[in-house]
Amino acid sequence: MPTTREIAAACGCSQPTVSYALNNHPKIPAETRARVLRVARSLGWRPNAFASAYMAHLRTRRAPAFQAGLAFLVANRESGRIDDQLMHMRRHFAGAKARAAELGYGLEPIWLHEPGLTARRLNQVLRSRNVPGLLIPGLRTPSDIFDGIEWSRFAAVTMSYALPGPNLNRVAVDSAHGFDLMLRKAIDLGYRRVAVMVSDEYDARVNHGVLMPALYARERWAPKSSIRVFRFARSHAEEIPRIQAWLRRDRPDAVLAEDVVWRAIKGMSWRVPQDVAFISIDWAPEYPDFAGFNQHHELHGSVAIDMLISQILQNERGLPEIPRAVLVKGEWADGLSVPPKAEVAKLKRSARL
Repeated sequence: MPTTREIAAACGCSQPTVSYALNNHPKIPAETRARVLRVARSLGWRPNAFASAYMAHLRTRRAPAFQAGLAFLVANRESGRIDDQLMHMRRHFAGAKARAAELGYGLEPIWLHEPGLTARRLNQVLRSRNVPGLLIPGLRTPSDIFDGIEWSRFAAVTMSYALPGPNLNRVAVDSAHGFDLMLRKAIDLGYRRVAVMVSDEYDARVNHGVLMPALYARERWAPKSSIRVFRFARSHAEEIPRIQAWLRRDRPDAVLAEDVVWRAIKGMSWRVPQDVAFISIDWAPEYPDFAGFNQHHELHGSVAIDMLISQILQNERGLPEIPRAVLVKGEWADGLSVPPKAEVAKLKRSARL
């Protein structure tokens, strides 16, 4: 293994510069870091995993020094404020920011629809701030700016499957496990006419992890239950009349559904759970009375930061040749909206008294 002094001589730069560059410090320009790393590897240098682990151990014993700022790209056309984003995205950001701070990194949102912002201007901003990594949450409205990002300069991780391109390393919920879990729980609680009601938009966002477990369960559990699937185009209020018409016709005793289905049920004045039990496909602590699938969005943000910083420390910039995906398993969260089916009759009798 060459020493840092030997690498410095081959590069024509100082020994501290080599040390900083091999440790991926943002005070060294990206071009210099890449050149030092290229020369070091040509001389036979390789990262020392034991030394890296020991240094990481030392860093955890003291408050981390600031390393660099990371960017959280927001593609919502209406607003770039985190408080204005969807609930799951706000939770992604909270988990990511907390984990980044633990490791000595900052995390700031960058609004891709800021007036006057172009891909060229975004690249200039990221370079001037020495931002080494990009975190891309689930996107509501993708931006053309993505086509012009200089990906070779950055490490990047996306969350969910909402970004159609480029193909990046990602963190996502294990939705196939989640829908199988919710269906099993509904059956265990005694419900027999169970409906899965989701939009094609949502199904695509979770890499089509809704229909496969639902259709499999319908075939597998047919003798003891009736599992129905109702699809609609997108999670929008204009779909509510179709949703309500299907509910009146099919009369399920429990539904696994998005928020727009909940709004449709309330608009029909159906009582939950007396008229239909409601299982949220994305449970949130802000609504503890709902039962459903806790996707642990804060954990998604934390895992994404770990993946992103790992890429930064290993100098993995640009688009990966073979992207990696980390799936986070959620868990069932109990709530008043899905009591055991035997208790629903008692609730109906109490309401009549």
